[in-house]
Amino acid sequence: MNVLVLNWRDMKHPEAGGAEVHFQQIFSRFVANGHSVFLLTTRFPGSRSQDIQDGIIVYRWAHTYTFNWEVPFLVRRVMKMHAIDCIVDDVNKIPFFSPRWFPHIPCGVIFHHLFGATIFSLAAYPLALYVLLLEKLGAIGYGHTPCCTVSQSTAHELVGLGFHKERIRIIENSVDTERYSPDKKIAKDPSLIVYAGRLKKYKNVSLLIDAVKKVNESGRVLSLAIAGTGDDENNLKAQVRRLGMEKSVEFFGFVDEEAKIGLYRKAIAFVNPSKKEGWGITNIEAAACGTAVVANNVAGLRDSVKHNETGLLFHENDLDDFVRCLCMVLDNKEMRGVFEENGRKWAMGFSWDESYKKMEQWIRDDVCAK
Repeated sequence: MNVLVLNWRDMKHPEAGGAEVHFQQIFSRFVANGHSVFLLTTRFPGSRSQDIQDGIIVYRWAHTYTFNWEVPFLVRRVMKMHAIDCIVDDVNKIPFFSPRWFPHIPCGVIFHHLFGATIFSLAAYPLALYVLLLEKLGAIGYGHTPCCTVSQSTAHELVGLGFHKERIRIIENSVDTERYSPDKKIAKDPSLIVYAGRLKKYKNVSLLIDAVKKVNESGRVLSLAIAGTGDDENNLKAQVRRLGMEKSVEFFGFVDEEAKIGLYRKAIAFVNPSKKEGWGITNIEAAACGTAVVANNVAGLRDSVKHNETGLLFHENDLDDFVRCLCMVLDNKEMRGVFEENGRKWAMGFSWDESYKKMEQWIRDDVCAK
């Protein structure tokens, strides 16, 4: 098959995240198994207009803010160069509505997550309203298009928007469990907790900083390592200074995979306070490294954390319950050991090879069967 994928970013984009990791892991396996994959995406400063990544041909022709409107013209440009068997909209921001532009070409859509009301904490009101409106028009724009998503929570939200339940396939994100694994040579630091991810307002890291402050005020000694960058970074650093927590919180900025794995292995707990996710791949990464997880009980995160088995879910955005859960994990070594063991077993069930096989079957049987 010759598959054309539309995604706002590629793996080399400075703001690449979980959706881009998902794309690269899945579709590089398409190439390894004899298929051809083309990625149409946006430019970024210093980027080349054409690239090859793991055999995937990448065209960076689009603008950051107008990509969805450029799609009809850019896709036709790609189609003049290559015979395309199907188009896959890889949606983690604004949908592209490819089936409406190209009704005679098999199309499928992957949804990583839906913003919902959280978009208003990310963008100015007019832009947020625009994104939310396009999101709500998703079912109309995609009609009977085969749909794939990464969690039961997101599938439920899609049904709420009018998507047909029987046309939604759930294929969870996965993790390289050989690379993301415990290391007995690395001792757990009983005072260290870790957050890894983008620093966006909806990621709710400010709540995490407040929680660490309250834990330390109770007489415990807790330090927080924050790995990642984003447009909320300066606000978070200002919050740390305002609270006098410079000795308790360290910002690592962007870290490569090996450094991130090292933090997972060393931490007594991984924390994920995000207000909303499609799945929460970092929860699985941390669990694979044998680390207990404390996360917000919201869509996506409640799919990737098994409460009281691989970690704890605190009441949605509740600071006091967040502190309570943190203290339980810190103070109860036996409970923590259970979470570490169960988390590793849980993560072992998510293989990129299996996810690829399911995705290939979905594209072959559902998308291209159109």
